[in-house]
Amino acid sequence: MKYRIFVFLSLLVVTSLLAACGAPATEEPVKEEPEEPVTLTFWHWETPPHRVEALQTWLDRYEAESGVTVEQNPINFPDYQTKMLAAIAADTLPDMILINPPHLPLMVGEGAILPVDDLFEELHGQYEFFEAAANIYYMGGVQYGIPIYGVYWPMVYRPDLLEEAGLGVPKTWDEFLNVTRQLTKDTDGDGVTDVYGFCMPISANGNYGSQMVWSFLRSGGGDVVHVVDGTETIVFNSPETIRSYEYMAQLAEYAPPGADNADWGSTELLIKAGKCGTVMFTGSWLGELHANDPDLAAKYRMTDMPWPEDGTNIHTGYPRALVLTKAAEAHIAEVEAFVRWLYEPANHAEMLMAEPALLMPVDVATAESDAFWSYPMNNQYRNLVEEQARVGQTLQVIGFTGTEPAPHASQIESSFTLAKVLQKIAFEGLSPEEAVAWGEQQYLDIISQ
Repeated sequence: MKYRIFVFLSLLVVTSLLAACGAPATEEPVKEEPEEPVTLTFWHWETPPHRVEALQTWLDRYEAESGVTVEQNPINFPDYQTKMLAAIAADTLPDMILINPPHLPLMVGEGAILPVDDLFEELHGQYEFFEAAANIYYMGGVQYGIPIYGVYWPMVYRPDLLEEAGLGVPKTWDEFLNVTRQLTKDTDGDGVTDVYGFCMPISANGNYGSQMVWSFLRSGGGDVVHVVDGTETIVFNSPETIRSYEYMAQLAEYAPPGADNADWGSTELLIKAGKCGTVMFTGSWLGELHANDPDLAAKYRMTDMPWPEDGTNIHTGYPRALVLTKAAEAHIAEVEAFVRWLYEPANHAEMLMAEPALLMPVDVATAESDAFWSYPMNNQYRNLVEEQARVGQTLQVIGFTGTEPAPHASQIESSFTLAKVLQKIAFEGLSPEEAVAWGEQQYLDIISQ
């Protein structure tokens, strides 16, 4: 009994001492530290300041709605692939990165991007991606990219100039050559040619010249590379390719001054100056021309590039895609939530307005949404926007003409060999047969590396 009293008194004393010292008799729950705010990273090459500003406004709205920051990193396109490969080697890729089709085999080969089959199927079920834009990012039975917007190159033309010359809109190669001849003229009588029937680039300064060649080459039945079970075979030196270059050599006789160094920027200036009867181009020029010379902007129309009577209606262009990198695995829930938000038609339409009349929808829901057509530029120039979207359904990409992309698609495209072959005919005096044989060897050297 004495022992029990002693224990009781001892406990009482200890409890009293603890209370006097301010220590709690029972342990309080430990408070959890607040989670760090999530910041996602996104690379793209839409570097013109007005596009960057528009995208930032869009991303700021997402942060206000979700609490998640998405940091954009605009990179000049000529540096894009180099920085992408360096980031792969250093394991410093962003969570999300914008790519063109030729980038896909590179990134898949490096194991740098995540399959997105489930997320793609979810979004496709809701919004219905266009087949031509989506299938190109399907490789080896896996969907790696989700189309984000399209940039397509139809024929831009001046119906007023055609009407003055008594000509219709050219559909065939023969008709187009005739238009090129007749619209190349001195319109003000000063002895200087001031309108060119076809503002044709014969240039390896960037990819514009090669993309122009590709449109004629594919329409005429030519190709560069076939792939079977991952094995590349160069098929460039063919009768179809030679015929296509023979035709382009005739067009080259009427090319404007500076065609040997033409790029997207210099040709856009010709469009804005009203000097192109026809030209293969995007709608990138329309916003500025509408602001500065709406009367001239209203004179332009768009339609299919011409093709030979025994050929096929094929266009050049790129459906750009969003891919998720290995870095996204660290916060995949937040990345996927952003992607889902992006593709809601109103949000997607706002993103496309970073450059109206250039960035085209890649899904039915956005293309048919009131949100997209409510923007004034889309509404006023609806015929141009609809024509770009339409020709986007007939696009083909260098290295992606079969069921498998060419492993060297990026190197083949960025070599600009297509344009260099035309230069050898137009400026160096080689026959089409000689120039095409030279081009064949360039491609063989590329795939042997």
